[in-house]
Amino acid sequence: MKLSAILEVLDSFAPLAIQEKWDNSGLQIGLPDGNGEVTGVMICLDTTEAIVAEAIERGCNLIVSHHPLIFKGFKHLTGSTPQECAAAAAIRGGVAVYSSHTSLDSTIGGISYAMAEKLAATVQGVVSAADVEYFSVRVICPRRVSADVRLVLLDQEDSCTYADIEGESMADKAFDPAKGIDLRHEPLTAVEVEVDSLRLGKVLRSLAGMPDYESMSVSTTLLRARSTDYGLGVYATLPGEGMSGAEFIEALRKAFGTPVIKASAAYEPGMKIRRVALCGGSAPDFIARAAAAGADADVTADVRYHDFANAADMAMAVFDVGHFESEYCAKDIFYHVITKKFANFAVYKSEKETNPVKYL
Repeated sequence: MKLSAILEVLDSFAPLAIQEKWDNSGLQIGLPDGNGEVTGVMICLDTTEAIVAEAIERGCNLIVSHHPLIFKGFKHLTGSTPQECAAAAAIRGGVAVYSSHTSLDSTIGGISYAMAEKLAATVQGVVSAADVEYFSVRVICPRRVSADVRLVLLDQEDSCTYADIEGESMADKAFDPAKGIDLRHEPLTAVEVEVDSLRLGKVLRSLAGMPDYESMSVSTTLLRARSTDYGLGVYATLPGEGMSGAEFIEALRKAFGTPVIKASAAYEPGMKIRRVALCGGSAPDFIARAAAAGADADVTADVRYHDFANAADMAMAVFDVGHFESEYCAKDIFYHVITKKFANFAVYKSEKETNPVKYL
């Protein structure tokens, strides 16, 4: 399996274009020949020297991590930090490293969506929307090639609409002897798909690569200019009438496997919780936004003392379930994305990775 094929699948699911400006998602260390064969994939949250060794032991020459190995950048590779040691070990072992950090946080079906799924909650929208536009792509084509057009569009999106049409103007393509095109008497079909700006270019390139492209009329229309699906954090609704505060605490323990949960002063065992905000990793900056949106609870990690102090008078309760615990689902997400496309390929979730935080 080519490295480029795997990276294309990962970027298609969690586009690098939506990562935060301060982030460094993407290919951290490449294979020696630039784009060689991948022998196996090791999945983890953090790339450490031990995980590089585990990957080599398993016959994997690609590590896919959530947190970037190279974040602030190296000024040298002397082994003076754990990150330098891991990078040097990967280079020596011919192991590529790819990281999907805030791109995985912000994508549809990413970290926050997985957190909601663990609580059986239904996602209603995102807390901090990404700059993603949505377009309609409409293709008018001869009916004889409409099935091929649908296949190309469905390769990019889950669904498309199509209808046989009469009287559509294709005067610019109706008759061109030089290209051998004569559509004056051909029945036509309109095929339409909604696509976001992250995938628009790929859709148009795929259409342009079709043998019958010269006989098609392709148009794009802006539908909406702000995403409601991509972004950091999600709002979600718990099933039924929701839970009491005590029930919610137990649900968090079960969902995220954390032995210690920190809660703000607003928490009461008998409080009612139905609408929740969820954001994996470090997201205390969204607490006020979640409260203003009417959330009953905000679930995240790395909540500082002053964040709890600022939330003391809020009706919304804030819960810190732990950074590692909130993002551990990244391993399952990566595994599903890769194996769904490459069913029989060697993909492993690290068994040697441990939480760097101990609860005493």
